[in-house]
Amino acid sequence: MEYTDRWLVQVRKGVVELLVLRLLATRIELHGYAIVKELLSLGRLAAGESTIYPVLRRLEADGMLSSRWATSDSGPPRKYYALSAEGTAFLDEAQREWDSLARSVAYLWKEDDGGQSNSR
Repeated sequence: MEYTDRWLVQVRKGVVELLVLRLLATRIELHGYAIVKELLSLGRLAAGESTIYPVLRRLEADGMLSSRWATSDSGPPRKYYALSAEGTAFLDEAQREWDSLARSVAYLWKEDDGGQSNSR
């Protein structure tokens, strides 16, 4: 595995939960496969089913998500997820932390290239 690929795996581990929570904050309620498809559309940072479903189970167990089962017109029943009150509170706090981190990274990039945009 190339170094960039290993690095990307580590970045995903720290970001996928936030992506799931933010997606549910904007979409209100989605079933698991819809979450997977939405995140895959974001590109390399998002992950597939083998990553998302364990994250959904963990977030639900931690009280960040609520869920319900609903029948489906095209197959077996689907489990729908929604952000819980605890998940909303966490997401607000995480957004503040993320913004601070992003400002720090942006500052270092600007410092590195003398304020010019970096085309690495």
